[in-house]
Amino acid sequence: MPKRDLTNIPPGKTCCSVCNELKENTEFTFYKNRHTDNGYRLMTNTNCVVCQKIRSRERSAIKKKFKDVKPPEFGQPCECCGKPVHRNWQLDHCHDTGDFRGWLCKQCNTGLGNLGDTLQSLKLAVEYLERAEQNANTSQQNYLQG
Repeated sequence: MPKRDLTNIPPGKTCCSVCNELKENTEFTFYKNRHTDNGYRLMTNTNCVVCQKIRSRERSAIKKKFKDVKPPEFGQPCECCGKPVHRNWQLDHCHDTGDFRGWLCKQCNTGLGNLGDTLQSLKLAVEYLERAEQNANTSQQNYLQG
């Protein structure tokens, strides 16, 4: 396996967005030819190398497990938002059980993941939006009282 190029990486630490551990910047991946304004190499994302490898193995296992499950034709509606999908069908699965849940557009699949991929987290988001319609969120009330 080739050795990782650790040249021109900014000093310091970053918190991994997967495991939430504070790690040296050398534990993350950086672009070879993209740089920040101060000349350091740009970090590709905030997932540490260990978590990237774990996620890569998980993605490979999911692809293998569901290799025979064919996505809908392009132009068919997303099973979550109902909008037609013209590219990038996403296979949605339960991260706890590994069970197939359906085919989603990229926005819905990413949105569910960003909200925690649980019914509880989605219910909290719905409750937040319902309160917002009534101007009942604390920050809204503080803003309106100004």
